[in-house]
Formats: sequence, C-alpha cells, structure tokens
Amino acid sequence: MKKYFFIVLIIFVLSGFFYSLINAQEQEQEVPKGFIFYHYQYAYFDISLIYPENWINYSSQERGIFIYTPDSKGTLTFRATPLFGKEYTLAELYSVNMDTLKEAGAVFLESIPDKLAGYPAQRTLYTMKFGKDTLKFIRYDSIIGDLFYSFSFNAHEIDFEKYINDILKIVLSIKINGKNGV
Repeated sequence: MKKYFFIVLIIFVLSGFFYSLINAQEQEQEVPKGFIFYHYQYAYFDISLIYPENWINYSSQERGIFIYTPDSKGTLTFRATPLFGKEYTLAELYSVNMDTLKEAGAVFLESIPDKLAGYPAQRTLYTMKFGKDTLKFIRYDSIIGDLFYSFSFNAHEIDFEKYINDILKIVLSIKINGKNGV
C-alpha cells in the first residue's frame, strides 16, 4: 500500500510541476508579428520588452538600452538609476528633470500621470531644438523599488507620429523583473 501511495504522490507532484510550466508559458507575453522579444539584465536593471524586428538594437551593459529606428531618425532609450536608499518621490525627481529640460529649451506639450510596467509613472511629451532640427520626445519616468526608471523615445518632429503606435506597444510590453519589480 505504501508503494502505491508513493507512486500516486510522485504522479501528483510531477503533474503539478508540469501544470506550472504550462501555466507559466501561457502567461508569457505574446510577441506580435513583426516584433522581437528582448530581455535585458545588468546588475540592478532587469527588464523585458518587445520592439519592431527591423529596429537596430545597440544596447550595452555600460549605456543601458538603446534601440534605433531603421532609418536612424528615432532613438529609444531605457535606463534605471539607483536611488541608493534615499527616499525620493516621483514628483521630486520628475520636477528636477523637467527643470533641467526647461533650462535646455524644452517646450512641454503634455505631462500626465500614466503607468510603466504597472507602476505609477509620469508621461511627458515635449519638443527641443537642436540647431535647425526640432526633435519630439515622449518620456515615461517611474520609481520602482530603489530605482528611478526613465524610458524615452525621440524622433524628428515631422517623423514622430509614424513611430508612436510602435512606441506605445513597446511601453505596454515592458516588464520589470527581479527585486525592484514584479
């Protein structure tokens, strides 16, 4: 009888294990056609996202995530900066960053609360002139755990709208992994 009980117990444990594997695969993010799944991990920064397969990924451990549009007219960056245990609010860090941008000539078009990886974020839309070129930016800032996350995309103002749908898909796909995220 003990032998049968042991076999039933083993079957039960294995079936639970396989069920959890199947369930985990079902919960993984579905990658839309024409996009690539990308997982980036370095020291304290562990995230995953999708991006269009024809975009060029120049990410590195030293610089963070850098992905360019195929025509090199747009740049996506994503970085995390440690807060080193200091207690900041998103409003404080956001205010400092926006003051710096304003001093550099940014013209703010929109600034609204939003989400980044399911966490509260501030989304900002602005333009800046660089010589005779005007670039348009969309930026998401968030504090998650002990990190300040900043996602940004910029392109020439006249080209910006052709990328915005892909950018919004990328933002919605972002997952923060590890101790500073989910």
